[in-house]
Amino acid sequence: MNFQLTSGLTQGLFIFVSALSILLVLLWWNKLYRRGFLNLIMRFLLLVFVLLMSISSLGVSINRSQGFYSSWSDMFGSTNSYSVTAIPAKNIKVLNSAFLKNAKPIGKDLYLLKEIITGKDSLVSNVVYLILPSQVVQLLKAGKTLNAADYQVTEFLSGFPSQPEMWFKALRIEEDISTHNATHPHKIIGVIPQINVAGTTDLECMNFGNGQPDAETWLTSDLHSYLSLRLGITDTKWVVAGVSTGAWCAAMFAIGQPSLYEGALSIAGYFRPALPLTDPIALQNAMKSKYDVATMESKLTTPVPLYIVASLGDVYSIRETTRFLAKSHPLLDIKYHEIASGGHNPQVWKPTILPGLEWIISRVN
Repeated sequence: MNFQLTSGLTQGLFIFVSALSILLVLLWWNKLYRRGFLNLIMRFLLLVFVLLMSISSLGVSINRSQGFYSSWSDMFGSTNSYSVTAIPAKNIKVLNSAFLKNAKPIGKDLYLLKEIITGKDSLVSNVVYLILPSQVVQLLKAGKTLNAADYQVTEFLSGFPSQPEMWFKALRIEEDISTHNATHPHKIIGVIPQINVAGTTDLECMNFGNGQPDAETWLTSDLHSYLSLRLGITDTKWVVAGVSTGAWCAAMFAIGQPSLYEGALSIAGYFRPALPLTDPIALQNAMKSKYDVATMESKLTTPVPLYIVASLGDVYSIRETTRFLAKSHPLLDIKYHEIASGGHNPQVWKPTILPGLEWIISRVN
């Protein structure tokens, strides 16, 4: 039986045990009651078990829908390393018919492909998902070359500690891509990487140094190199979209690396490094200096389209977004989408994704 963290069987088991324990306590409470300290302790422990199972059931259900942790080991703090089974950068070739047999249908006229690769420069080994239009799959199976001008590669970044799977489990990004591709000449090719490459350490898509994985290099130049080899299209600028921490990453990439990105969709994010307060002050200050968005903006030579989404009910994001928008941004082409209510969750973000993508793609093509 499959008792993985995100499986329906695991969710069902937790719910069943929780419901059964509550029912048994209700039915047998009179029989359980006895005088004496030992019996008091036993009844207390039983109630604690019922409470823990109920909370665990809720947690497993939320995790399954939101994609915070992909496995038990991931949840309990092991690093997200897949170096044993990763494809080395030197072995990455253009996708062929044999390999594309692993692609699974998703959405309408789309295929989902999962790979575990090693970045050329960062040497990070981790998961990348590709969402490919059916015409791309057909062309590659036939051994034909793709025309880069026909496609808009878009990178999708999750938050911390969310997993890349949240984009199709919670946000159903395949629906938005299918809708866009059905009515626009530039078809979206989706790239969904694992952004959390240091286990329980939040790198916020930055290169920390000091022995930590180079998250920025992995997510930017390494993924561009990977996709160029896999699809045979080179020298293309991408659109990047992110939610929560991924929104900070998306904005920072588009502003800081205009040679690789030409626009960003930032949903429920912020615009400066927000490292945990437990990190050393010296490290926090160093990252704020190294990844200062104002400095990045000052180096731009052409405007960068930036679609920003924030909800009035999302306290941290709306505060940081308001501060950012209050400043002058002459080299950013900003469109702001403010949501009247709703907190920090995928249900609030979902309706803004397609309008944001279509606006950005209309500005860059």
